[in-house]
Amino acid sequence: MDLGIAGKWALVCGASKGLGLGCAQALSREGVNVLIVARGASVLEAAAAKMIADGARPAKAEVQFVAADITTVEGRAAVFAARKDFDIVVTNAGGPPPGDFRNWDREAWIKAVDANMLTPIELIKATVDGMAARGFGRIVNITSSSVKAPIDILGLSNGAR
Repeated sequence: MDLGIAGKWALVCGASKGLGLGCAQALSREGVNVLIVARGASVLEAAAAKMIADGARPAKAEVQFVAADITTVEGRAAVFAARKDFDIVVTNAGGPPPGDFRNWDREAWIKAVDANMLTPIELIKATVDGMAARGFGRIVNITSSSVKAPIDILGLSNGAR
């Protein structure tokens, strides 16, 4: 099936493993060029190599990676220094640690909200005008089922999303 997205550029966050890697792999198999980002350089490099081996090349997709913490200003700057014109943005961050919400201090709450709410907003702000100008754009925010049904032991995650 042709999804009509071959040749587009995607930014996929948290793409060294799990859902982020799965999204990046699926996009690259459809011929979408991907820039994957995560904090661990060696794991990210291995993920890029796996994507190329598993089908990105036959689909003529380019795979680039930036090892950075996307939740920081510096991390986002590194990503946008590598490429600016993303047609597809997949936001994805690991969840905060489990525990009772009453046991977390202010800094833990700020870190959770920054990673899971404010960082996706910053990424959208940085890419949406270009998407509109090109007449194409897709934003996928990977979050948690706890946004619909809070999970008792995931107090930070429930509140941050």
